[in-house]
This record gives sequence, structure tokens and C-alpha cells, in this order.
Amino acid sequence: MKKIVIAIAALGLIASSASVAQAAPTTMVMFTAATGAPLPGNTLPSLTAGDVVTLVIAKFPTGKGMYVYQAVQPAAGKRPTQYNKAGALWISTTAGASFKPTDLIKLTIDNGNAWGADCAHQSCGIQVELDSISSAGDTSEDQFFPITYVAGTSTTTTAPAAPASTTTVTASINGTALEQNKASVVLAYRTPLTVVTTASDGTSPTINFTPDPSGKTLCVVEGKTIKAVTATGTCNLEVHAGTAVGYYPFYLGKGVQSAKKSTSAAKKGKPTSLTLKSNFGETISYVSKTKKVCTMVDNTLIGLMVGKCTVHASALGTANYDQFNADWDITIRKK
Repeated sequence: MKKIVIAIAALGLIASSASVAQAAPTTMVMFTAATGAPLPGNTLPSLTAGDVVTLVIAKFPTGKGMYVYQAVQPAAGKRPTQYNKAGALWISTTAGASFKPTDLIKLTIDNGNAWGADCAHQSCGIQVELDSISSAGDTSEDQFFPITYVAGTSTTTTAPAAPASTTTVTASINGTALEQNKASVVLAYRTPLTVVTTASDGTSPTINFTPDPSGKTLCVVEGKTIKAVTATGTCNLEVHAGTAVGYYPFYLGKGVQSAKKSTSAAKKGKPTSLTLKSNFGETISYVSKTKKVCTMVDNTLIGLMVGKCTVHASALGTANYDQFNADWDITIRKK
């Protein structure tokens, strides 16, 4: 452990007052139990000195390293100035790092007294940021996760309890096996995916999502199909066969808004209705880009002369999906 601490000190974990970049980080931090089973809602329980927080970092930046350490919550847009340098972890593929990017990363929590803080009375948490070797001054991946510190109460994260079982379960999507306890697939908003499950004892597994602590429904199961009903957060799919259970976490993401091109040709002078709604129910707006050839009235196309008509179709986006935009070519023919 001493070697790791020396290595991190030499690499220059330096608190800075630099402003955090406005763009959302691309890395995704998921807190897990010691076994790697994701914690429902990515929410940590109350912690005390000696508890070990386990986490994984998805979408780890290629060719870079990261620091993970306990700190007092900084001012908005700043990096921590009170932090546990001695207990900081360096995540990298470089020799001497505390953990590799693909590892289950384990950070031991303390009361903060050794580094000038008091987590029982100050707001402490876990800071994740790019290291100062590969990305000096780059705050684009800075993330701070507050913790609730309770003195004298041992609450080290544990996996959801399950009786011991010799049965094993598997899950796959589109022929690709899912890995237990690691998020490898993004579940996009209202985009159904079919899950194929197996159990070594020959039974048919059942599936459900772990309830989110917020009480909100983030993902739903319909038979063997799963889908997200929001584009933010995480969902933990449970696959059960008897007393055996497998945990398969998913990050949630935006759905892809689309609309069907209803026709490739229309007759001159004859009104032709185009698609009214997108796949997410947004009203599609149309604008003719070839006004001599065709015109649009709401979603109705009218051909003015024989030729190629180009219309621009668009629909508003939301937090769950981006705006839709497309140019469609429609041939205007004689009556």
C-alpha cells in the first residue's frame, strides 16, 4: 500500500481551483457491492470509517488515467481543496497504478481527521477526475459524489442477499452475452431489447428490474423484452432461477427519434399526406426546399410541376430524445 501512496504523490494529485468544464462527463461511474453487483439506483448507503466503496468506471477515456479519492465537497465549479491524498487511488494501465480501468475499484472511507476534515460534520464525498499526468488541467471528467458519513456504524456495501445456489444463469441480447455486474449495453429510451436467458438446471429464468430507491419506474419488463422509460440513470436487471440470481446493469440513454417516409412519389396537383407523427409522437413540421416544384401545407404536399421535390422534415426533441431532422426527395409525376 505504501508503494501505491508514493506513486500517487509522485504523479502529482494536486487540488485546483480550476473551473469544471460545462460539458457533461463522458465517463460513467457505477457504485457496486463488494461482489460487483450494482447498487439499486446507483445510491450508496450511509458509510463510516473503514467501509469500502466499490465502483466501476465505464467509458474510461482511452490512453488516460484517473484519480478517485475522498474529499470535502468543493464549491460549485471547483475542485476539492480538502482531500485524502494519502488514500487516493490512481486508475490507469500504467505500471504502479492502484487499479486498472477494467477492475472493480475499491476505496476505503475514513473520518477525514488525518487530512484536516471531519466528515461527521462536513459534507464529504468521492471525487473522480482525470489524472495530472495524461490530462493536466483537464476538468472535463470531474465528478463529485456526496456520501452520508455516520460515525461508528459499519455499513460496508453488500450485495442483495441471495441463498447459495449451484445453478448459474446467463443473459444475452442479439446473440451477445451480457456480463454480470458490469454495464456494457446502453438501454435507450423506449427502444425495446429482447433478453434471452438460460439456467444451468434447465429451468426457465424470470426477469425483473431492481426497484429504484426514488420510487420512480425507470425501466420495465414486458415478457422477455426490456425498455427504458427515461433516458437518464441506471437500471439493474435481475435474472432469477430458483435461488440463483444474476445481476445485469444497464446505463440509460436517449432514444433515436425517427419518422417513416410515407411516399417516394406524388402526382402533380393532387394533395398527398405525409407522415404526421414521429415514432415518439412528436408532430412533424415540413418545409419545401424546392418551392417551384412543390409546396407544403402542414403535412400535406402539393406538387406544382413535374420534377424532384425535396422537403425538410423536423420534430422537436426532449430530454429523452434529440430533435429529428431529415430531407426527403419525392418525385412529382404527371396527373
